[in-house]
Parts: sequence; structure tokens; C-alpha cells
Amino acid sequence: MNARYNLWMVLLCAGLLSLTFAACSNDSDEENKKGQTNETGTLTSVQEEKEISFDEMVDIAESFDSETALPEDLDAQAENINGLIAASQELAETYSGANGTYQKNVTFKVVTLNYQSVDGEGKPITLSGKLTLPLVNGKYVTIEDIVLSCHATSIPKDNKGVYSDTFKDMAAYSFAIIDPDYIGFGITYGQPQTYLCQKLIARNCVDMELAALEYMKQEGVKLKNGYGTYVTGFSQGGGNALAVGRHLQETPEGREANKSVNVKGLYCGDGPYSPIGTFNHWLKTDSLCLSAVLSMVIKGQQVGHPDIMRGISLTSYFSEEYLKSGIPQAFDSNDTNNGFGLLLGDASLVNIRWPEPETMDAYETLISLTTPWMQFSKIMSPEFADPNSHIRTALLQCLEEERVDDWVPRNMAVEIYTAPRDNVIPVEPNARAVYEKFRSEGANVTYKEAGALANHITATCAWVTHVKKELRKL
Repeated sequence: MNARYNLWMVLLCAGLLSLTFAACSNDSDEENKKGQTNETGTLTSVQEEKEISFDEMVDIAESFDSETALPEDLDAQAENINGLIAASQELAETYSGANGTYQKNVTFKVVTLNYQSVDGEGKPITLSGKLTLPLVNGKYVTIEDIVLSCHATSIPKDNKGVYSDTFKDMAAYSFAIIDPDYIGFGITYGQPQTYLCQKLIARNCVDMELAALEYMKQEGVKLKNGYGTYVTGFSQGGGNALAVGRHLQETPEGREANKSVNVKGLYCGDGPYSPIGTFNHWLKTDSLCLSAVLSMVIKGQQVGHPDIMRGISLTSYFSEEYLKSGIPQAFDSNDTNNGFGLLLGDASLVNIRWPEPETMDAYETLISLTTPWMQFSKIMSPEFADPNSHIRTALLQCLEEERVDDWVPRNMAVEIYTAPRDNVIPVEPNARAVYEKFRSEGANVTYKEAGALANHITATCAWVTHVKKELRKL
């Protein structure tokens, strides 16, 4: 692969585009009733099964892109690999009663589950996701805790789903690892994404865990008494992780689900916790990281809030000059791959290497390549620029409804993690604002930053290695 494609995929998978907003469910009784069906959270089918060997699992654990890693990430990665081998050896000895090696005794079973949930209109929909379980000599390991992993922004390439390898190796520590797809991925491939539809995605993810618990019960997998769920997510996934906690605490169906989910902690990395705050930041600074993000924002709202966005076209939000690029039209037809191709064009993108001084600002250099489509005022249509216009007030209503900083976590620990140089998801209206709010209201919340040089891309590696270290302590 050439350097341009490599970095492009890093941007997408790291959640560079995760400032999109698709909304879906209020907390009013009327909205909760609309979203309830007898089928939600139930397992409908198991699509595929496979087992992963020790060597394959180590390859996965070593797979993050060292080109974008900060120096401390490399040490953390080595520690993760050593811990993985040690934990797996312990499992082998526990189950075999001998000093057999991990390679001979431990494998990992991955299943694709289809399950029932709801869409943006509260109608039943079948979604999919992956579940990873550890086995020793063909016997399931007793599960001590569960990791519910909310994936970052990505472009779906096929109907196999966005199965993130981020935390798969943590199954060696007796975790069940759950990787839900969102609408537009996996079995719903080809449908528009409910992009940053944080409250709906939270419901979908919880329904996936309920289906996974049903599958584990059918398979005879034992769960340790007092097991809990730890929700993880970076970028768009970070916002979704916080939304999962909110859903489990604040909604009737979520509180019922939490009797089985038992949420204990949220690890939220660089998430868009306040979509409306992010939008106001774009207006104030007259900038946004990639203009294509706004197309995904609006498209997501149309899918997630069809009642609010009814009759409003995506292209009405953009200037004639920007429409000539063809970018909004590509997203309107759900051709996200083409949309980003048009945006990036033939720019010569380079990998970011740390800590070489000459490339310390490579991230900012990369972003500048998308000029002139970094100025918010240049891509807005005159109607969108009017604060009183219908299309603007409709979008703002959606974004306001999708904020996930409007609650106070109880009975769960929350970690807010961010990159000080993040210009993709502004730090002040998101990470810092939600931390200060939660802390002032007595929540069990901590705030951590990646290294002083970290941006939205490089912080991904730092966050993953940090969270794995925290999970190993449990």
C-alpha cells in the first residue's frame, strides 16, 4: 500500500472523522415507549465461528501502527505482549493442571452474532457484531468481566462488519470481548450510517451485549459472580462509550438491561460528548478539521432524526462552490469512500514519525492540505449561515439532543482521556467540559491526557495501551 492510503486508513480508523452527529432517542416516556419492542437484545442467529491461535493473537496485539506511536507507546506495547503471554500461560496451567504452553492449550473463539435492536424511528432492526471468548483444551474459560468495545469511525468495505482488533487480545485475561457493529455496518451494510447517533448507538451496543450474554448461556459459558462490564471507545467510540453508561443509568430499558450488563466502568477516549458544543466551536473559530465530517453529520441526522430532518436535503447546507467538489453529493448517496477520495485528491500524505523534530508538525501539515475546505464559512450555504433558518435550527436541535454530557454517572467509574493537541474533537467543549461537570457533581471521574505532543491520531495508540494496562489491573 502506498503512504497516502496507509495514512488515510489510519485517520479513519483512529476516528479522525468522529465529529458526526446522528441522533436517535430522547429520554421522555414517549420516546422510550417508541423504541421498545419485545425482540430487542435477543439473539437471532450465529453467522460464523472460528478460532484464533496464540501466534495470531500476538500478531493482533502487535498490530498497531508504530509509525504513529509516541515513544512511551512502544514500552507499553512490549508490556502488553509480555502480559498476554503470562496470562495465557496461567490460563493453560489452571485448566490443564500441567506446565503446557499457551500455544498448545489456549485458543480464542470468535463468533458473529445477529441480534434484534431498533433504528432511528424506533422500528425493529437486525444488527450484528462479534464476540471473542477464550478456550483451553476446547473448554470455555470462566469469564471474569466483559469488555464492550465501541469502535471509532470507519468506512465499511463489505458486510463483514467493523471488527476492531483493539481489545481482542484481552480475552487472555478471562474477558469476553464484545464488538458491536453500528447501523450501516455488518448485516446492515449499504444503509446510511447513524453517524454519531450516540444515544441510538448506545441502545444498539447494549442490545448486542444482551444477545452475547444469551449466546454464552446457550454455550454453557460460566461468568464469575460479581462480573461487570467495562465500556471502551475512542473518538466517535469515546462518545458512544459515555452514551452507553448514560443509557444504562438514565433510561428505563437501560436500567433493566443493566441488571445483566452490570456496568462498572467507562474508558472514554477523545470523544465528542457535546455535539452542540463542537458545532459552536466550529462557528467561533471558523474552522473544522475535515469538511467531509459535516456531510456525515447531516446524513446521520437524517437517518437518526427523520422527524426533525424531514424534507431537508443534505446539499442545502453547502455553498455552490463546495458543491462543485462533489463531496457532499458522494455522502448523500452513501458513497463515503468516494467522498473522502474527492476531498483528499492526490495530496502526497506522509506517515507521522515520532519524535523526529522535522515531522513533529506533520499532522498539522496534513490537515492544511485540505485547504480551502477547512473554513466553516466557505462550505456553508447562505441559508445555513442564517441563524434563524429552518435547516440550521433543525440541525442544532438534533445536535442538542445528542449530547451525552447531560447526566451524572453513579455507581460506575469514568475516565476521560484526551490529546492536548486534538483539533479534530475540540478539547475544551468536550473532554474538559464533561470532566469538570462530572467532578463538580460528585461523580467518580478521572481526567488523563496523552503526552503534550499528542494529537487525535497519535493519542489512539497511547489510549489503547493505557486502557489495556488499566484492564489488566482489574
